[in-house]
Amino acid sequence: MNLVRIAKGRWEVLAEVDSGGTCPVLDLLNSSAGRREPQVFLSRFLRVYLPLEGPPVSSLPRCRPLADGVFELRSRAQETAVLFFADEDQRIVCASTVDSKPRYFAAKSARGLQISEEAS
Repeated sequence: MNLVRIAKGRWEVLAEVDSGGTCPVLDLLNSSAGRREPQVFLSRFLRVYLPLEGPPVSSLPRCRPLADGVFELRSRAQETAVLFFADEDQRIVCASTVDSKPRYFAAKSARGLQISEEAS
């Protein structure tokens, strides 16, 4: 899995890059389509809050734990979500998908890949 840095503070925030070389999370943050408020919220959370504070210890508005350290961040109820998890090296890895079940499994899969790469 290839990752690109979104932000760095006490925590490093990374996002996955797909096989075509694009980063869905950065595409979502830089999107000019639609209203601007969702992009501003996501950008502030991913580029300001997470690098300084790290993953939340409980639910926050628009950010909820799914399970096993995987969190879902939404700008609005029906919009694309960003999933993220943290590892032991103060890195937060983000992924973006549209459908809820595949979103959870994509994040779990990415977390498994990250853990297995660290163990190697």
